[in-house]
Amino acid sequence: MFYDYTRNKDISDYGADRKMRFDAVLKIFQEAAVAHSASVGYSADSYMGKGNIWVLNRLMLHAVVFPDFSKEISVRTWSRGLDRFKGFRNYEIRADGELCVRGSSIWLYIDIEKKRPVRVTQAMLEDYQSENVCNMCGIIDGWDRKDADSYDRSVQVQLRPADFDINTHMNNIRYGEILSLASSDMDFTGRTVGLFYNHEIKPETKFVDVKIADEEKSRIVSIYDGETLACLCEII
Repeated sequence: MFYDYTRNKDISDYGADRKMRFDAVLKIFQEAAVAHSASVGYSADSYMGKGNIWVLNRLMLHAVVFPDFSKEISVRTWSRGLDRFKGFRNYEIRADGELCVRGSSIWLYIDIEKKRPVRVTQAMLEDYQSENVCNMCGIIDGWDRKDADSYDRSVQVQLRPADFDINTHMNNIRYGEILSLASSDMDFTGRTVGLFYNHEIKPETKFVDVKIADEEKSRIVSIYDGETLACLCEII
């Protein structure tokens, strides 16, 4: 089932250049996924009551163009399948009807208390009505980027109370903000950006270390919680 998500234009999604920000794309993807799940009977409240929740494992997107504030935005998302403890989701953002951003993600179905994957149910398989329509899945399914061998530079970023969500870990959108900060010298237009979430960052964390490596064909931005790699980002 394709799910068309309607949202009002949010001025905070746009930068001084009137273009939608990278982290705002992540926010829109997240909102659309939550709304779609709720529409088929799986609201965040229903997940939490069962002790299980979907956790984002990896996300990849390609921006043909970041839409201008003047354009009307429409969002489509759909499940492309569930497999054991994984869910596969696609996204499209259009501006005045023209495709501007496409994305794909892989989610893990996790027991909150045990911090372990659990199998999706037959009812969930039926309720999500997955569409066998691929959107970057050939890239994301095979993406297994490792940490860089060495880094050119690093910066320490202070975290804020607002960075943490009801799941008591740093929200996915904040990773997008940090990636944008670390790569403020780059234009993401026309590039493919991947984020691999490796380890949750808890509210007691005050700072993260962001390491940057420029390689021949890509930039690696790794976000560390102490000695632990929390998120690896690749800009291609």
